[in-house]
Amino acid sequence: MYFSARIITAVAAIMTTTAVSACSSDPNGPSDPGTGNTRSAATVLDSALGIGTSRVEIELFPGELVAREVHVEADDQEEKIVSNVTAIDPGQGTITLELGGLTVSYGAGTRFRTETESNESRGAWETAVQGELAAGRRPLIEARRNPSDSPQAPDDPAFVAADLRLGDGADEPKIEIYVDDDNLESVSGSSNAVLRVLGLAIEVNGLTQLGEDDDGNGAGQAGGSSVGFEMGVESVDAAAGTLTLSSGTVVRVTSATSISPEGDLFTLESTADAVAAGLPVRAEGRGTVESAGPPAVISATSLKVEVDD
Repeated sequence: MYFSARIITAVAAIMTTTAVSACSSDPNGPSDPGTGNTRSAATVLDSALGIGTSRVEIELFPGELVAREVHVEADDQEEKIVSNVTAIDPGQGTITLELGGLTVSYGAGTRFRTETESNESRGAWETAVQGELAAGRRPLIEARRNPSDSPQAPDDPAFVAADLRLGDGADEPKIEIYVDDDNLESVSGSSNAVLRVLGLAIEVNGLTQLGEDDDGNGAGQAGGSSVGFEMGVESVDAAAGTLTLSSGTVVRVTSATSISPEGDLFTLESTADAVAAGLPVRAEGRGTVESAGPPAVISATSLKVEVDD
């Protein structure tokens, strides 16, 4: 069902032409680096994209709708927005985000979390957010939801959070969402492209770093490459210092691994207990590929473990 390479291949093809287009005699489109022939971004997209869906992670420059990085992520069961909150309306059940002024809705089915409580009441959570705003701060929020059967229409801004997490400190704005070829647009007279999601027109240009974080299994090539992972945990071997993701990828946890305090579980032993109890445990982080496998092995540099109960 998923053709993750298509989206990133299309965008990467556009960006590969950026440096060449400056030397092209035709200012209306990028040049084919292999032939010197001028091609429009639309042509690149038409040739690279097909029917399929990909989950992309878009990291943005703070305060701008410009992508700093675009990565194809392994398939996951959630979509996510990370941004700072500029306003909250408890009566309407909405928060407004710094990221493009997006409005995220919440309600009776939403789970609320703070730094110290993984199942906070709605009222206490709203009070915490209001307190941060009243103090002149813009608290960091992580909003998650389950994806629908097909990607959301590019101009549809609706996002109803199944999980709202009030964080601490600063983080770059980020969107993780399923897209298809409808979300990518060429820019007339430019080698740039637009990735349109949640009603936001996000610019992809020569500053954007592009690539696939993995091959769909949570790991890439061996040889020290850095990858991200975010997936359910299938099993844990606390004695060996490893956990196995639902894809089969093995994540090695060492004394050098930074365990996020924003998670629900902080040791392999407690993670093993949760998995043994049948709880839906998820691991998210980054690491270095030790082996392409199978099974692939990642040595985690950072790790956050959560229970999605």
